[in-house]
Amino acid sequence: MKRLILLILYVFVHSLHAVQDEAELLKKITKGIRDRKQEALVGLKDLTTEKAAQLVLDAVQSNRVGGGIKARLTELVAAWPVMAPGRKTLADWLLKHPNCADDTLLFFTGIRLLESRGLFWQVIEQAKGEPAKVKAPERIAMAALGLGQFEDNPERVVTRIGALLQLDYPHVIRASAAEALGGMRHLKAVEALIPQVKDQAIGHRAACGLYRITGRYFDKEPGKQWADWLAANREKIDFKMHPAADFEEFLKAEALVKPVDESMIDMESFYGVKVEGNGLLFILDVSGSMAIGSRIQKLRAQMSNILLVLPNRPERLRYGILTFSDDVESCFTRGISLNDDASRKKAERFVEELQADGGTSMVSALTHAATKVLPDANLDTIYLLSDGSPSDGSDDMVLDAARKIKQRHQCRIHTIAIGEDIPVVGDQKSLMEQVAALTGGTFTRVKDTE
Repeated sequence: MKRLILLILYVFVHSLHAVQDEAELLKKITKGIRDRKQEALVGLKDLTTEKAAQLVLDAVQSNRVGGGIKARLTELVAAWPVMAPGRKTLADWLLKHPNCADDTLLFFTGIRLLESRGLFWQVIEQAKGEPAKVKAPERIAMAALGLGQFEDNPERVVTRIGALLQLDYPHVIRASAAEALGGMRHLKAVEALIPQVKDQAIGHRAACGLYRITGRYFDKEPGKQWADWLAANREKIDFKMHPAADFEEFLKAEALVKPVDESMIDMESFYGVKVEGNGLLFILDVSGSMAIGSRIQKLRAQMSNILLVLPNRPERLRYGILTFSDDVESCFTRGISLNDDASRKKAERFVEELQADGGTSMVSALTHAATKVLPDANLDTIYLLSDGSPSDGSDDMVLDAARKIKQRHQCRIHTIAIGEDIPVVGDQKSLMEQVAALTGGTFTRVKDTE
């Protein structure tokens, strides 16, 4: 009897210590969230309790918590074991709140919660009627990405996601569908992606998806090469299922991402970055430091080259130009315009009048793009040029704005860093490199030349 009492006391004391340890760890994590310190969140890797899940839910629903913290929370929770108590808490909450806010739904799309698949499918099924007039395109896009977390989707689901690649759907849906299909172990995913590899807006994502599924990449005559490959392998596809990051590493290894050679003049490139897409936005730094050397003159020349070749592009092409110094200015009243003669003449005058002066309001520029231009613009590609750090906020604020653009609108941001004014600490990537990596864009550094 005495031994039993001692055992009960031991278990009680041990449980009490565990509760106290959990409470102390949750307190540290809460402080880390408030202080925007991602390293303080690491404790959530092994803390998978109901209380931990509730803490995460409170954070992802809060407007005061930045996108970087929310993204890190998503990564940590995605690694929780399938049977973790916290996962059940999250599943129960989602079933009770199927119409949760977009930020919260975005969190659930990234944590591979088995119970979420039914909800995502219901959202996808709402994409009916005319593709261009579909309601809540951002939520449909998120649902597609959520289903893309699961390799074993049935044929019905894969086929439905493939149908979202139709050209008339908003870009955010098409891009998300292409990305989602890259995570699905199914012949129908391959068949849906192959016709998209030459698409101006989502071709890169289609190529990435095909590489993830098959481990293959064709770039000489991709349409024909993929058709031939499929004909030979339809019945015996060796599904690789690589993570998306492997595709970019593969491109680098193949030397397909090359440094800019300014001695080469390509009228259809912007500082060596190929200009392609159905909806383009140029965000240009015209701060005082752009007066150094011939930076502003080169910027005018680069933009003038782009405008000269626009008549060769389809009239349905949409584009816009934003500049930022102390303030943000737009070439077009509504932020973007169709590719017609009147718009090009207005853009030419705007570019001719570019002057270098003032600060570097990069946060304001990206925020303006995210809130004033992108919601109704159906853009797919942004070219961000700068020669310095933001003067109107922190690097984290720039990254949060870029992350929001990627998550809500599926826009790639290609970044061009001018000169040597971009500070880099040790092996850490520069801010412009991080923006490109975060959004699936390319990073280009252009040195000043006399």
